[in-house]
Amino acid sequence: MKNSIQLLVAASALVTAFSASAQQAGQWMARMGVGTIAPQVKSGDMSASSISGTKSDVSAASSVIGGVTYMYTDNISFDLPLAVPFKHKLSGAGALAGTGELGQVEALPATLFVQYRLLEPTSVVRPYVGLGATYAYFGNETGSGALTSITNPGGQPTRFKVDSKWTYTTQVGATFAIDKRWFVDVFYSVTPLKTKTTFSTGQTQDITLDPIAYGLTIGLKF
Repeated sequence: MKNSIQLLVAASALVTAFSASAQQAGQWMARMGVGTIAPQVKSGDMSASSISGTKSDVSAASSVIGGVTYMYTDNISFDLPLAVPFKHKLSGAGALAGTGELGQVEALPATLFVQYRLLEPTSVVRPYVGLGATYAYFGNETGSGALTSITNPGGQPTRFKVDSKWTYTTQVGATFAIDKRWFVDVFYSVTPLKTKTTFSTGQTQDITLDPIAYGLTIGLKF
C-alpha cells in the first residue's frame, strides 16, 4: 500500500509539472542550439566568355541558431529564428569539377513564421507546422585564386556578388517538454530560392539553391 501511495504521488507530481509547462496564449519562449542549411543546387552555366558547362556547387553549412516565439493563442504562434551567419563554400561543377574551392559566401535567412501547434497546450509533445516570409541575405563573398584563374587568368582577382532575394519558407517541427520551463525543439524547413551571381569580370550565373534546413535547440518558457 505504501508503495502504491508513493507511486500515485509521483505520478501526480509529474502530471502537475507537465501541466505547468503549457504552451498557452501570452507566453514567450526563447531557444538556442545548432542548425544546418543544405542547398539543393541546380546550377546554370557561367555566361560567356566561359566554356560550356561551367557550373557551380554550394556546400552545406552549420551554425549556432536560436529564436524567439510568442504564443498568440493556445495554438497559433509567431516565431522569429535567429542565427550566426552560415558560411558556405563554392566549388566547381560540370566542366569545372575538380577545380577545388572557388570562393565562400555567408548566408543569413531572415524569416518570420506563423505557426500552428497541434494537440493541447499541456501536451508533452507538440508538433507544429509553419509558413514564413523569408529574406535570403548573402554577403561577405570572397573569391579564390582558382576562380581568378578560370575567369580572369593573369588579371586582377575576381570578385563576385550573390543577389539577396525575398521568398517563403515552409516548416514542420515539434517541441518536447523537459519540465515546466525547459523544452527541446526540432525542425525541418524548405525554402524555394533562385538567385544570380555577378562576377567582376562581367559574367553572370543563375543558380537554384532550394535549401533545406534542420536543427535542434534547447529552450526556456517565460
